Amino acid sequence: MRLWVDGQCLQTASRLRGIGRYVTELIGAIARQHPEVELLISFNAAMPDEALLAREAVRELIAPDNIHVWHGAARSGEAIEGYTTERRHSEFALAHHVNCLAPDVALSTSPFEGAGDPSVPLLPDRLCAAPIASIFYDAIPYRFSDLYLDTNPNREYYKRRLESHKRYDLNLCISAFSQAELKDILGQVPSQNISAGISSGFIRLHGQTNSSLAFPGNFVLYVGALDGRKNVKTLIDAFQLLDKRWPDNRLSLVLAGDAPRHLLSGLTSRWLELGLTPERLMAFGHVSDEDLVSLYEKAELLVQPSLMEGFGLTALEAMYCGTPVVAARAGALPEVVGQEELLFDPASADQLADAMILAVREKKHHQAKLLLKERAGQFTWEKTATTTIESLAGLRRADVSTIEASRKRIAKTLRKEGSLETTAPTVFSLAEPWTSREERLLVDATATSLIDHRTGIQRVVTNICRELAAAPPAKQDKVGFVFCDDESGFYELNGRNLRVPQKLDRNRVYVGDDTLLMLDSSWHLYSIHQHQWRACRLRGGNIVTCLYDTVPLFAPAMCNPAVPPVFAHWLSAALSNSSAFICISRAVADELLAFLEAIDFPRRMKVGYWQLGADFGGAPPAPTGSAPRKQDAASFLMVGTLEPRKGHAVALAAFEKLWSEGRQDRLVIVGKLGWGVSYLAERIRSHPEFGHRLFWHEKADDGQLQQLYAECDALVAASFAEGFGLPIVEAGHFGKPVIASDIAVFREVGQGAAKAYFFETGNSEAMADQVRRFTTDKTPQGREHHAAAWPTWAESAQQLRDVVLGDRWYKTYEPRSPKPFAPPSYLGRTKMTKPLPPEGREHRLRLVEGPYPTDDAKALKAIVAVSNLSPEVWSSAGKEDGSLAIALSYHLLNGEGGDLFYDNPRTPIPLVLPPGETILLPILVPMEWKARGAEFMDIELVQEGVAWFGSPLRVPL
Repeated sequence: MRLWVDGQCLQTASRLRGIGRYVTELIGAIARQHPEVELLISFNAAMPDEALLAREAVRELIAPDNIHVWHGAARSGEAIEGYTTERRHSEFALAHHVNCLAPDVALSTSPFEGAGDPSVPLLPDRLCAAPIASIFYDAIPYRFSDLYLDTNPNREYYKRRLESHKRYDLNLCISAFSQAELKDILGQVPSQNISAGISSGFIRLHGQTNSSLAFPGNFVLYVGALDGRKNVKTLIDAFQLLDKRWPDNRLSLVLAGDAPRHLLSGLTSRWLELGLTPERLMAFGHVSDEDLVSLYEKAELLVQPSLMEGFGLTALEAMYCGTPVVAARAGALPEVVGQEELLFDPASADQLADAMILAVREKKHHQAKLLLKERAGQFTWEKTATTTIESLAGLRRADVSTIEASRKRIAKTLRKEGSLETTAPTVFSLAEPWTSREERLLVDATATSLIDHRTGIQRVVTNICRELAAAPPAKQDKVGFVFCDDESGFYELNGRNLRVPQKLDRNRVYVGDDTLLMLDSSWHLYSIHQHQWRACRLRGGNIVTCLYDTVPLFAPAMCNPAVPPVFAHWLSAALSNSSAFICISRAVADELLAFLEAIDFPRRMKVGYWQLGADFGGAPPAPTGSAPRKQDAASFLMVGTLEPRKGHAVALAAFEKLWSEGRQDRLVIVGKLGWGVSYLAERIRSHPEFGHRLFWHEKADDGQLQQLYAECDALVAASFAEGFGLPIVEAGHFGKPVIASDIAVFREVGQGAAKAYFFETGNSEAMADQVRRFTTDKTPQGREHHAAAWPTWAESAQQLRDVVLGDRWYKTYEPRSPKPFAPPSYLGRTKMTKPLPPEGREHRLRLVEGPYPTDDAKALKAIVAVSNLSPEVWSSAGKEDGSLAIALSYHLLNGEGGDLFYDNPRTPIPLVLPPGETILLPILVPMEWKARGAEFMDIELVQEGVAWFGSPLRVPL
């Protein structure tokens, strides 16, 4: 059987309620129990973010090629704007979409969707060729019309949808009660009770949870909403009677579930009016699945006082946990609970109080718990799935229509109505499924193609694209190169020559079910790229983001000030839209995985890495113009742009120490002048050893760099943070040892060097010690050319292809608390929501460098290491008014220690600072304060609107 499922209830508010849970479990049970059934599902692209989340929710249940999107034209809900032409056309378009997929049976999972949103469920009489079955949950709005159908558009919408159940080929009901309701209201319509069950996820959590909630000692539990039908007021009234009949009961009431504040406030007022103490009433709001299971397991009993339920899932879940259920004798609850003595008249608080006392006293018996679990075990999703498939198998499929026949039949109907020429053509073109092609790898090289600054990242992009483009013809057909610098989308690039073509020569690339590899550092264009990412994901494609390092997050003091906020926004957008990340080293991959764990990222994410190449593209060695060195002198090479994080100041201080001892060793620096180190450049150029034992090559081509590698005795890498460490790899290519700061990625890539010596990051004395050790080490310093120690760029490109297209991922992050329907923008714990307790402020501050003048000489800059020693995640994002945010600041003092200026500008954390991590933050003090008598600054953390952390770090200016 080929079964199509309307997935829109996984996009609307129903996804967070019982309907969404029901449909997800039913699909899962069919997938597990009935492999002979080919499942297809479609989502409405008019709700794009929700469609992406829904696609992720069914990712492991339905084959990717069977997950489709169509595009409805309804702008709002039917109960708001009425039954518009756009909605009617969308109903026909959905039927046409189903016809294009040609299932044997179509399942309309929630025909009442679209009251307040743009969803358009599959309804009968819209020329769908396949027989259509519905799922009918309840008629609660019909029975409680004063509560739920309070406007004329709402009543009209509900009446039309309810009447449609007469014309479905079959109505699948979730309980015997809901089946009886359907027949009572509509007469003898075709129907089948398929019941429900306990979810597999719930079963896994039972007995395995470790909740963080603070439970009261003994409590009665209620789970659900708080609107009038739920009848929670009767439960509160029963608590007063319970206290009178059992004065020493000591039971509290716990409420769990989303609820508007005004409804909770009304119930709280009622509780206090009855003389019940406030500490005995606790409301947790929405809780995770783990916490919900813990609540069930620890509760004395669950009370379900609802005036009507279509099934009663909370009662079934509590029973499975061995917790007795006291339920109203209403709706489907009696058929779930099955114990007459634990049922009560929902209008009688007196009966409820008696039933609660009986249930709590009987809970002590082990046999009672076993009976509860046995009863719950009679309701399984396996039974529901089998009943569903057997029922659907009896439906007769109409003659198969071609896509063209479907177009003509529906167009003919709309033409008779005179509405064909309005929105219909666009709606129908968007309804037909995306035509799948052979999967392509599309490589983004936007930033490099616009302006090649010859940075390390752009060197990687250039080499990888060149090698992918030079691959054998059979592989070239599956790889394309693209750029996107405006809203019009992606355009084709030549991978061998990454230059943006003239406007007239541009070829548009439509990204569908492809793998789009965001290889370049196009961070500033994230807002433009997001639209393209979303379109790709909606069509079944994958977004793979390349992460070069986390330096802007954890060493923002070492970056151009403009970079960290842009990078943080880009990374947030990439996390929201990507299906995988590929990193340039295992160390960066591990950093990303640790970061996802720390913030409790709510979605699954594949993480991989590959090795960068180490060849020079065939460039021959070239003269460097270096002065000859003395016979007893060793030569040490540093390669990389002069910028704060590269540690040139640390290396210079180390060699100054060595030169003061009379050593003749040379320090040779290769790299252009970057930002933020003008003071250091001046120090190098005016150094007494410049041109003697200190050399700086601001420009060196590949040939000259090869010669410098060949001439040196060892490479020095003093970086505070890196994503890879290409110079270490290149040194290994030439068989040269390395002396490197002890960071994880240098440990990783240092394995390819002839020998590696590591020193404490930022410690010039420790670096000098390792230089001494190197020059006295009796181990042979060099080795033969080791070109095979690291891959060439061609081999690197193949590694990248193998990971991204060959699915050879390093690890897959799985969230501890999955939130499949959380908004894409929700990344986990990235905002401060409460004042930190004293233990949440534990920290350490350490001066790393400075103060030294900035490039424009307008300020003094100090780099401070901030270590989070608390169990809390810190962020500079708080409430909208800025309160609760955590930042670094300073107080200025005169020579006597008196305050000059206390509340200074803040230095924010770019994204978050997880527990146990350290971030390097800048402090900038305007030069004018020195003229006004400032001699010291006290550097200190602050939580806005709460408190300064205390224990400031005093630094002389």
